[in-house]
Amino acid sequence: MSTPKAFIFDLDGTLVDALPDIQANANRALESLGYELRLSLKDTQPHVGGGAHKLASNVLGLPMEHEETMALYHAFADIYEQHPADFSKPFPGVMDVLNTLRERAVPMCCVTAKPAKARVQVLNALGITPYLTLALSPEDGFPKKPAPDMLFECCRVMGVDPSETVMVGDTLFDVEAGLNAGCHSVAFAEHGYQDVPAAYADRLVVLHHFTDLLRLLDE
Repeated sequence: MSTPKAFIFDLDGTLVDALPDIQANANRALESLGYELRLSLKDTQPHVGGGAHKLASNVLGLPMEHEETMALYHAFADIYEQHPADFSKPFPGVMDVLNTLRERAVPMCCVTAKPAKARVQVLNALGITPYLTLALSPEDGFPKKPAPDMLFECCRVMGVDPSETVMVGDTLFDVEAGLNAGCHSVAFAEHGYQDVPAAYADRLVVLHHFTDLLRLLDE
């Protein structure tokens, strides 16, 4: 297999441990709308990866288009902009990988279901923005993962083909997006919020530690 020329990363659960902020901001949003429900970290974890709109729908047990779902989604997005990274931090090994890729002049992008304004705030707050050629959310005019559209746009901007690019994520959405795009390989971060998808296990590069990703450059 050829050496990859570019990398595309998911954000929450892949680059950044954002679960405590997602929990805190979801609870702030619920409180602001008068709900008594509060989420624990364990309650919150299964809802990460599908985006804030899906989180609001799942938490309330209501359809995506329901007015209460929309109200919670908008409240969550607005509050997240004010509290983007109170508790979030890069996972171990992430900054080592980003620094190595930058030193080797390997371009990088980020694709996430996180609302665009919150994405910008988090990447800026944690010092990740300077490493990235591009970062995208569905709000930028793209369908959510597992649709490959955001990945295609990143490849276009980086000047590489998807077959030369590694998709790195921690959810089924990320895996299927990478496979749908025809990526060089799809890497799965075990430190994330979902288990390795059994149906695709034999098609993934499983990262027991995030720095395992660098082995792809040396093969």
